[in-house]
Amino acid sequence: MQSDTPSLVTLEQRGAVLVLWIDNPPVNALGAGVRAGLADGLANAADNPEIHAVALLARGRMFSAGAEISEFGRPSDAPLLTDLCNRIESSPKPVVAGIHGRALGGGLELALAAHARVALADAQIGLPEVKLGILPGAGGTQRLPRLIEPDQALSMMISGSPVAAPEALAMGLLDKVVEKDLEAATITYALHMAGNGPVVPTRDRRDGFRDGKRFFAAIAAARRTQETAPLPGPGRIIDCVEAANLLPFEQGLAFERAAFSELVATPESQALRHTFFAERRAAHMEGARAKPQTLGHIAVLGSRNDAVALIMELLFAGYDVTMVDHDTQSLSEGLEAVALILAAEVKAGQMAQAEHDAQWARLYPALSGSDDGEAADMLFLTGPYRARGAEVPAVPIKGGAPIVTLGHLGAGGAQALGLILMPASRNGHLAEMLIAPNTQPEAIATLLHLLRKLGRPVVQGQNSGVNAGLVLALQSSLKTLEAQHGPEPVRDLLGRWGMMRDNKGHLPPPLGPINLWSGLAAPVMGALANAGLRMIGEGTALRPSDIDLAFILGHGFPRWGGGPMLWAGRRGLMVLRDDLNHWAGDAPDIWSPAPLLDDLIRQGISLGDLNDA
Repeated sequence: MQSDTPSLVTLEQRGAVLVLWIDNPPVNALGAGVRAGLADGLANAADNPEIHAVALLARGRMFSAGAEISEFGRPSDAPLLTDLCNRIESSPKPVVAGIHGRALGGGLELALAAHARVALADAQIGLPEVKLGILPGAGGTQRLPRLIEPDQALSMMISGSPVAAPEALAMGLLDKVVEKDLEAATITYALHMAGNGPVVPTRDRRDGFRDGKRFFAAIAAARRTQETAPLPGPGRIIDCVEAANLLPFEQGLAFERAAFSELVATPESQALRHTFFAERRAAHMEGARAKPQTLGHIAVLGSRNDAVALIMELLFAGYDVTMVDHDTQSLSEGLEAVALILAAEVKAGQMAQAEHDAQWARLYPALSGSDDGEAADMLFLTGPYRARGAEVPAVPIKGGAPIVTLGHLGAGGAQALGLILMPASRNGHLAEMLIAPNTQPEAIATLLHLLRKLGRPVVQGQNSGVNAGLVLALQSSLKTLEAQHGPEPVRDLLGRWGMMRDNKGHLPPPLGPINLWSGLAAPVMGALANAGLRMIGEGTALRPSDIDLAFILGHGFPRWGGGPMLWAGRRGLMVLRDDLNHWAGDAPDIWSPAPLLDDLIRQGISLGDLNDA
C-alpha cells in the first residue's frame, strides 16, 4: 500500500509496520503540512488492525532540521509540534524513529517522543534552539532529562552543539546505531517492540532522575556558569530541566511552553533570528543560481602575506595551487612562508605528517610570463598586482576563468570580480564579493562555490564594499565621541560589545547585556545605520540585512545585537531621522541623514521591505 496524500508525508505499509516518510526538502522542516501528514499517518496506523507498529523515517539528506523558523512569533496551524509529539508518545502501537544525517531541534523532539530511536553511525543529533535565543518548545526540555544524565542534557541544550550517534548511544539517548540499512533496522526494531508487550512512553521514563543528588547538583552548577550570561535562554533552559523533575509531565510542558513564548518575544531572540535569516538571504545574490565552473587548479599571482594566507585556505580546501611571481627570490620567500605554516601545524599536533606532505605536493611555483604548467581555472591577483593600474603579467588561465582581485574590483571584463577577505572574528570568516554590472553570472557562481568550500559566509558589494563603509562610519563616530567624552566611555562601549581586541588581537566575549539605546551606543549605531542607508542608496550594498551580517561576521558584533540596520528599523525611521539631525551638529559628514532615509519615509517603505525586495 502506498499513498501520496499529503505529499509531504508518504505512507508505506511494510508488513505489519506503517512507515511514515517525511519528504520536505531541503531539510525536512516540520512545517504545518508535515505535521498534518504525520498526524494523519498516526491515525491511519491506529485504525488499521493490520498495523502493529510505526516507523518514522525521512527522505533526502537528513531526518529533520527542526521546526519551521518562520512560524516563530506567529500563530501556527494545527497540529502544533507539541501536540504532534504527544500523539506520537501516546500511540497505542510502538513508534520508532530512524535517524540519518541530522535530527536537530524539533526533529530531535519528534524522535524523543517516539518509543525508541535508531540511527546511522554518522548521524548528528542536537537541540540548537539556544542559538536562536529560545529553548526546545515541543517537550525537549522535559523528555531529554528523563532519558539521559542531567549534566548531559543541560550541556546539549545550553551549548546547542550536536552530538554524534555513537556518543548519543552511550548516553542512552539512542537505542541502536547501525552502519547501514537504516530503513530495515528501524522496521525490525519496531516489530521487535510490537511483539514484546506494552512500551514505556518517554514521559514515564526516570533514567535521568535516578540520582536526585546528582540531578540537583547539576542544576546548581549550571546556574553558576550562567550568572553573568548576556542571554536569557540558558537560564530558562535550566529552569525547565529543573521543572521536569519537580512537576508532573503535563505541568512541565506548560512551564516549558510559557518559557518558550517569553523567550521568543525577547529582543535578543528576535535579533538572533534576524541574523539567521540574513545569512540565508545573503546567498540569494545575482548569479548565485548559475552553474559554477569546475575548479581544480587555481593560480595566485603574488607571494606576499595576503597571497600566502589565501593559498593556505585553498590548500586546506583541497585545491591545487600555483604561486606565481616575477622573480625567484619572491617565489622562494613565499614558499618558505607556506612551509613554515605547515610545519607549525604539524608541530602543534594540528596536522599529521602525511597531510602536511599532501598539502605541500599540491603547491606549484611558477615565474610570471612562463607558459609552463597547467592553465588555471581561476586567477587571484594579490600584493602589488592588485593595485589599480598595476601591470599584470600574462598567466596561463583557461578561457572564461574568473579573475579575482583582492581588496577591490579589478580589471578583467565580464570575468572580473573583487574579493575582500575579512580576518577571523568571533562569529566567522566573512568574505565580501564585489561585482560589476557586467560580471558574468557563471563567474559569480564559481567564486561563490569556492568561498563556500572555504567555509566563508559571503555578502555582495560594489564599489569599495560594505565593510569599508562600516569601518569608516565606526572609526569616525568613535573618534568624534572620544573627543567629546574621553577614551574611557568608548573603550567601555567596545568592551560591552566584545569588540575591544586584547593584546593577542583576539575579540573577547561581550561584557554582559547590550543596551543599544542609551549612552554612546545610540549615536554609534546611528552612524553605522546612516552609512548603511548611503550604501544601499548608492548600490554598494544589496540589502539592509547584508550590512548587519557584515558587521556581525566581519567585525565581531554580537549576533544577539542584530546589527545597525535592525536597530534602525526598531528605532523607527522618523525617530532615526530626528536623532541624526540632532547628532549632525557635531559631525555632519557622519550623521547628516542619507538621502535614502527621506525617500523611505515619504514612500512608507520599511527596511524590512528592502530585505524582501
